[in-house]
Amino acid sequence: MATRNNVLARWVTPGGVPQRRLVFFPHAGAGGLSGRSLAADDVEVLAHRRPGREARMTEPATTSVADIVDEAVDALLPVLDADELPTDVLGHSFGALLAAECVARVERHRPGRIRRLVVSAKVPPPDPSPELTAALHDEDALVAWLVALGGTPPELLEDPGMRSMVLDPLRADLSASLGHDREPPLVNTPLLMVAADGDTTAPMRDVELWNRFTTAPVSTLRLRGGHHAIFERPELLHAALRDPDASGSTTDRV
Repeated sequence: MATRNNVLARWVTPGGVPQRRLVFFPHAGAGGLSGRSLAADDVEVLAHRRPGREARMTEPATTSVADIVDEAVDALLPVLDADELPTDVLGHSFGALLAAECVARVERHRPGRIRRLVVSAKVPPPDPSPELTAALHDEDALVAWLVALGGTPPELLEDPGMRSMVLDPLRADLSASLGHDREPPLVNTPLLMVAADGDTTAPMRDVELWNRFTTAPVSTLRLRGGHHAIFERPELLHAALRDPDASGSTTDRV
């Protein structure tokens, strides 16, 4: 049975004193370990760990967005009730879909408890992709797609054991994403949209379509880099989140 510690991996900087919390929903195939690179001195990162990876390796992966969100919200609500730490929810790539659904659910149970929803490197669903759907049934094509996104060393996929550990949860998450055929829920939480100038899978003009799904203020963060640029410049994300009243657009010019 999953426990809260298994579902939400906690990352804090040694010696840091968290003044806020970042709940992080990783990209397809990733686990809680991916949240470590988002840690900062003043933030507690709670990274969602889905079944079939890391401490949950023996659990069957799920291909249901609703089931994934149900579990995440069940684990998160007691955390939110235990303190008043300002809390933002970030979803990267596939995780953005989960983050939006999670925030909508939390709004029903704990109105106003989430300070900001952050969607990164994701086009709003439904986002049909015949090419990616075909790749789910062609392992070489799936590997090529994954390597092209960046963040996964090709040599890691040369080992059959490691290849299976990477591709099995990836297939589950992609199946969940591709099978999710409805638009994001309308939320009342301020929205920050993040996209990178070199990300051809989720260019800013498409990421900005998320602004239709909130009644609250919207802002954008434009980064230099590819699909996973948010992990390369997390300080820019945190700078945007430290000002809860920020609006408009910020561009990474470094």
